[in-house]
Amino acid sequence: MKKTEKQRRGESAWRIRRHIRLAGGAGEELREKAQGALKELRGVVDYEIGRSGRLTVLYDVTQLDYRHLIEALERVGLRPRRGMLDRLRGGLYQYADTNARENAKAPPPPCCNKPPR
Repeated sequence: MKKTEKQRRGESAWRIRRHIRLAGGAGEELREKAQGALKELRGVVDYEIGRSGRLTVLYDVTQLDYRHLIEALERVGLRPRRGMLDRLRGGLYQYADTNARENAKAPPPPCCNKPPR
């Protein structure tokens, strides 16, 4: 069976890739701070820091959500950009993570839509 593009990149139904624009550029100090903060978080699968200060994080939504990710970054002095679009995107990310976490905890549906006896 061939692997899909998502499977080759290491994504699953509960792994989510988020792009976060960080304020303050992308210097070497920023990279080191981000690496230290992200290595400590349970649920982070992969991350990449672009030259423009864009942080891409792949994490398991059943273990971590957007709010906790941002709080961990802020504890080490990294702040996401706070423009209107960035705040709107962050709110949408948190809403989607909350829904995904609740769906992951839901019991499996009954088989074949047959009513119980």
